[in-house]
Amino acid sequence: MPLKVHFLNVGRGDCTIIEFPSGRVAMVDIDHLSVLDEDTRRELAREHVEARGFDTANLSGTSRVLAALEVQTALKHAQERLTDPLDYFDTHIGPTTDIFRFVATHPDMDHLTGLYRLHYQEPAKEIVNFWHPTYENFNLGGKIDWKDSPYDERDWETYKELRDSTDNPKSLKQYQGKTGDYWTEDGVRIWAPTPELERIAVEQDAPNIVSLILKISYQGRSIVLGGDATGDETWEKIWPHIDMREIDVLKALHHGRKSGYHQRSVKEMSPWLTITSVANDSKHDATQNYRRYSEHTVSLRKSGDIQITIEDSGRLVYSSNIAAPWNSQIT
Repeated sequence: MPLKVHFLNVGRGDCTIIEFPSGRVAMVDIDHLSVLDEDTRRELAREHVEARGFDTANLSGTSRVLAALEVQTALKHAQERLTDPLDYFDTHIGPTTDIFRFVATHPDMDHLTGLYRLHYQEPAKEIVNFWHPTYENFNLGGKIDWKDSPYDERDWETYKELRDSTDNPKSLKQYQGKTGDYWTEDGVRIWAPTPELERIAVEQDAPNIVSLILKISYQGRSIVLGGDATGDETWEKIWPHIDMREIDVLKALHHGRKSGYHQRSVKEMSPWLTITSVANDSKHDATQNYRRYSEHTVSLRKSGDIQITIEDSGRLVYSSNIAAPWNSQIT
């Protein structure tokens, strides 16, 4: 059986589904908010303004109104294209298929939204193992005003329940280099975090620093899921100690934002394809940095959901929808 990885266009957050040759299925993070959060709306609006060359400071009257309407239409279309990860799972994986390994890369709500629905409202499927990097609550520990938040407090409470579980599901706190029968067999290697990174994350009250980073390998091919790991802390700490060469696909660090970019790591990986999910705006987007070392870069916002398959022969196959966004890059 091949290895198949589904990268979903869920908006600001992340959700990746992995079908392993063993028949086991993993879900890495979840976000079924299905609406654009304010940060993403600002990023997309800035992207549209920059792409259209609007001089917003000098627009007035009818021109300003028309430009605003154009931006609102673009945001509406972007929101309509967002994927509901559980609907996608039911359609492409199966409504009664268990999630053998749910991986919460770090405690942030754009990576946890949908856990309540998955655990309590999807009785036909079960989470068998729940991976996480820390028992710390960080800034989510009682500091969110849930009434004014787009997120559901039940997802946070479900995360804590699953994280603290001893059975059904089994909770597993993972550090760099940790191995086990099932994930070693599935070609999963843990690059981060480390105990030192957890300590730094707690000191700075910054959950991204403790984000899990996973390398998935099959038949000589490798895919790296970068989570929301930070460039200055996470990647700077692990880069000297890990062989990062010959990576085929990279899910960009912190969605492709500049805050997650680490030049030496990306240069060493030199992935054939880098997948981002950040808006193409000059303030946050690191796509141009990735293009220095990647043959192709594609944003889920542009392509929609992406499927990457590594066949038993080692041949890498990608869904056809990602060809159009990179046509201008093909040499």
